[in-house]
Order: sequence, then C-alpha cells, then structure tokens
Amino acid sequence: AVVSTQSTGAQKRTILSQLVEDKVAVECCKLFLRDHQLLVEPACGATLSAVYSGKIGEYLKEEAPVTSPIVVVICGGATVDIDTLNDIADKLGVETKLEKYFPLEEMRL
Repeated sequence: AVVSTQSTGAQKRTILSQLVEDKVAVECCKLFLRDHQLLVEPACGATLSAVYSGKIGEYLKEEAPVTSPIVVVICGGATVDIDTLNDIADKLGVETKLEKYFPLEEMRL
C-alpha cells in the first residue's frame, strides 16, 4: 500500500493507494450486491476490496489508530448490469454467478 498525507487548509487527509486484481474487484462487486442489493462497477469493487478483505484497518493502523468511523464512497453502477458483470466474471474466472444471490427475473424492472 502507498500511504501519503495531504494538507488542505486546516485539515490533514491520508490517501491510501493499493493495487487490486480485477478478479478481486469483481468478486467484491458481487459481495456488495449480496449484502446491500446495489450493483456497482468493478472500479468500485476495487475500493470495496479494502473493506471486504479487512485490509483497510491494517492500512490505517500504519498511519494512525482508527478512533472514528471510516467512510467509503460507493459510486458507479450506471454502466453495468448483471449480465455484463457475469460476462466479466466469466472472462476472469470468477466462479460464483450473481444469480446465486438474486435470480435474474427479480433484478429486471
């Protein structure tokens, strides 16, 4: 992980950067769908991987102890649907289909 600190006026903010494999990002998209019934793009899955893996706590301990809530911004679902995410998962060798969590018929409006 790359940790850097930036000052913006009176506030100091820590920025964490971590390389995430595509397969892990897609798996985290599926976990997020299962847990929150929201579909997100793989780029968001990369961010979620720090939460689902528990590594976010490790990263933050390197900088300072966690004494307040952690906020993770979740966005990006406008350009992906279940079929597209399943196609990406197939290409990457992610085994579990999204239908395991939600049958496709239930996801269609």
